[in-house]
Amino acid sequence: MIFIARRKRLIFIIFTCLLALSLFLHHEKSENVFSFKQTKRIVIDAGHGLPDGGAVGMNGTIESTLNIKIARLVESALAKKGYSIIMTRTDDNAVANDGQTLAQRKRSDMYKRLEIINSSDADMFVSIHMNKFTDSRYFGAQVIYSDNFEESEQLASFIQEGLCRLPENTSKRTHSKAPSGIFLLKNAKIPAVIVECGFLSNYDEEKLLNTTHYQKQLCEAIVKGIEDYYKKYENENTEGA
Repeated sequence: MIFIARRKRLIFIIFTCLLALSLFLHHEKSENVFSFKQTKRIVIDAGHGLPDGGAVGMNGTIESTLNIKIARLVESALAKKGYSIIMTRTDDNAVANDGQTLAQRKRSDMYKRLEIINSSDADMFVSIHMNKFTDSRYFGAQVIYSDNFEESEQLASFIQEGLCRLPENTSKRTHSKAPSGIFLLKNAKIPAVIVECGFLSNYDEEKLLNTTHYQKQLCEAIVKGIEDYYKKYENENTEGA
């Protein structure tokens, strides 16, 4: 009887702890929601920037050059639709201070971008990058998202849907949660995604990424995803009014 009583008490303690943990996790998740204000302000980031060119393709394509081309297309398209755009960089150069070592400049660059993001009062942060892998077989555009806010995943989902509709993006990848070590996504105080537009390590995709028509298609897919994201919240706000 003593053993049974102790066992019941242990089960009760375990149940109580699990219940408390569940409530805590639910509370944490409920706070992990961005206060969506519909400012129509967006931070667009072209990843890397000289002297940090990022990945280099099989034919010598420098990632940072493609990043800024596509980012400027996205900026222009969104501005024409009435959005207010904040660019982290507008030319081939990084955001970092001059006169430092490359490692120091990279660190300075990241912190300056983060300052722009977190002081922007924007609705979202969208960063443009290119992928690279040791195996040249891999290809396709993919969106990765911060887990700081649930809206980040929703934004990533909409942009990924647009990318998957591109006829030449045949990989049909799905959006994915970013590793915890990606500095800007981890520390952004607004919904944040990185659009990996393709693999520079794939010969055919590198050539495709260098064409103006595909850069415009990528731009249109990204813009469509952003607009679909806004429409979702506009509809929810209308229904809740």
